[in-house]
Amino acid sequence: SLKVQCNDVDVEHLAPESGMTIHDVARKLGMLPSLRELSLEYNQLSGNLCQILCNLQAPLESLELAFCSLLPTDLAFL
Repeated sequence: SLKVQCNDVDVEHLAPESGMTIHDVARKLGMLPSLRELSLEYNQLSGNLCQILCNLQAPLESLELAFCSLLPTDLAFL
């Protein structure tokens, strides 16, 4: 189980000086082979859900996305 909530991280506008990209976030999540529950509530994910979840090694049993500013493309991915 992983909760990454209320981090005020806008994945569309990650600061270059942070050295972190959306692909880095996705890769790190993909390194958790036993991940079954993921909560990303209150993060700005607009249009990036597919990129964030693309490296998961197994289907999630639970995914919480409340208040993530999802776009129609995110819903289509789900």
